Amino acid sequence: MPTLTTKRSIRAPSASQLAKLTTIACLLSTTFVAYAEAPNADEKIETIVVKAARVPLPAVAVGTAISLLDGDELTNRQVVAVSEVLRSRPGIAVNRAGGLGALTQVRLRGGEANQVAVYIDGIPVNDPAQGNEFNFAHLLNTDIGSLEIIRGPQSALWGSDAISGVINVQSQRAEPGFRADVLGEAGSDNYRTVKLTTSYADNELSSSFAIAHSESSGDNIARTQPDSSLNNTNDGYSNTNASLRLDYRYSPTIETGIRLRYIDANNEFDATDFTTGLLANSGNETDTNQFYGRAFVAVSTLQDRLVHQLSINLIDTENENLLENAFAATGFDESSADSKTYQYSLQSSFTINPNHRVSAALEYQNQRFEQRGPIVFGDPNRDETLEWSSFVGEYQGSFGESLSILASVRHDDNTDFDNATTARLSAAWWPSGERTRLRGAVGSGVKNPTFTERFGFDNNFIGNPDLQPERSIGWEIGVDQYLFNNSLAISATWFDERLEDEINGFVFDPSTVGFTSANGAGESDRAGLELEARWQLNETLSLALAYTYLDATEEDAAGNQVREIRRAEHIANASVQFSPLQGLSVNLNVDYNGEQEDFFFPPTPPFQERVTLDDFVLVNIAASYKVSNALTIFGRVENLFDENYEEVFSFTTPGRSAVIGLRYRAVER
Repeated sequence: MPTLTTKRSIRAPSASQLAKLTTIACLLSTTFVAYAEAPNADEKIETIVVKAARVPLPAVAVGTAISLLDGDELTNRQVVAVSEVLRSRPGIAVNRAGGLGALTQVRLRGGEANQVAVYIDGIPVNDPAQGNEFNFAHLLNTDIGSLEIIRGPQSALWGSDAISGVINVQSQRAEPGFRADVLGEAGSDNYRTVKLTTSYADNELSSSFAIAHSESSGDNIARTQPDSSLNNTNDGYSNTNASLRLDYRYSPTIETGIRLRYIDANNEFDATDFTTGLLANSGNETDTNQFYGRAFVAVSTLQDRLVHQLSINLIDTENENLLENAFAATGFDESSADSKTYQYSLQSSFTINPNHRVSAALEYQNQRFEQRGPIVFGDPNRDETLEWSSFVGEYQGSFGESLSILASVRHDDNTDFDNATTARLSAAWWPSGERTRLRGAVGSGVKNPTFTERFGFDNNFIGNPDLQPERSIGWEIGVDQYLFNNSLAISATWFDERLEDEINGFVFDPSTVGFTSANGAGESDRAGLELEARWQLNETLSLALAYTYLDATEEDAAGNQVREIRRAEHIANASVQFSPLQGLSVNLNVDYNGEQEDFFFPPTPPFQERVTLDDFVLVNIAASYKVSNALTIFGRVENLFDENYEEVFSFTTPGRSAVIGLRYRAVER
């Protein structure tokens, strides 16, 4: 593995943060002394991953760095937004512009948020009307069964949006019999959630339904303005979501399925005060409606050696904004950005023998984009369509019991851009049995310009229709080590990626006194180290650790390499799950985010400046007690030490909060 060298000095934690970390370390040490003992069983459970290849395969056969989360971890952590639990895995950075419901961006390995392909139940949910990002603010922890994070260029498998990785979210699959789960919780800032999930499964049918409503009066995230009396207003949020999952097996060779998900969210947010360039209180709000649908049929022949799957996906999003404007007749400017995407896919896989399989897929996508807004300096009203068809080929092979190979290639035929061909090759090798695994991967990626980058979104941002796609190539090498009867798993990965023609969305245009997009002339380099350890000390105690070192730089207008914004060099997480008493479960989670840079846009020249956001430590603790087989009482405290921090410049974040709730589960087998 290459020697790790840093180009900049490492900023030491502040005294208050050291005190918090010392307290946490003492608690962890006491916990381990009290509860640590070696497990007796040498157990190994095969985990199947879905998005690391076109055909699901065991995680140990994947040469790419992946991280997995299951529903139990989401339950133990008691997170409201799924993005909060993603912080606990290496290579992931989360930036939330305020409190619950605020825009939440997730980055992998220093890439942009719109360079991460997000799937929910097999549906690609990146929103063309929101810069081809997926806003994690509205994905709440309702019926999530598992999450997969696949890092590194995955365009050869999943296309344009997967240039830096894939996050795959799967809903909870029904277990045999009938089950019902009712949950209610309430806490600080008038937060409350109620949700109901039901499921039924037998030999042919598997079905589940979930519905939930969450709301909060929120916090005041605007920086205090000394001359204003308006800075005591909070930014509220509400979210109602429902999901349906159906699978039916007509026969041993034919299976069909339907996935539906609907989200209706409203969040209030503050706008920039153009006299200061800082956030100030305002009555802005966004209404978001998202509908995701998928239907598929799978047919297997030749004794399951040849499998065909036909699928249809629909992604329909509507985003309506009300922005305060004293010069407008109603006091508000109204704007909207809507998109509708149809995706059709036919995939076939053929198992040559137990060690070799080939797959091929044909895909077609049609995206429709509609934008409406007030006309001032330019016309933001657009109706655009983008189409493309793709061919994907993949080979999965194993040689003996020690080597696994995965190779894929993809060709995209676009209506608006140059056609693109991407490829990926990965390998996993067990040189000394199942205790040590060496792995490596290399791949290329492509990211098409978004509708927003090409056509703008308001009178302050004018698009550039001449943009070219971004292109990347990246590689990684890693090692996984299993110790103590497989109870301790340690993983280390070094990665290096290079991005060309990176699109800069903050280019100042003097002719309009606004901003536009442009392809950069230089390269963006992203390299780093990812470390992860998970230790199941015994049946009642487990520890998880993660650390990421990231060196992400880009070339500025003067040709100098500078740090990319909102990319901390150092991110770490520690999480302890333990059960000191029968029925009692406690989770302690600590997130550390190093200092990072961001942009500040003052109202006077130079109109764009770099600022530094301080590092911070977040501590959350959650506990639950099982009163009976059916009834559980639970509670949590978030931001235990009331840390004051910013993840986006000028957007403050919530302080300490507490929540308590009840869950009732009914099971009929």
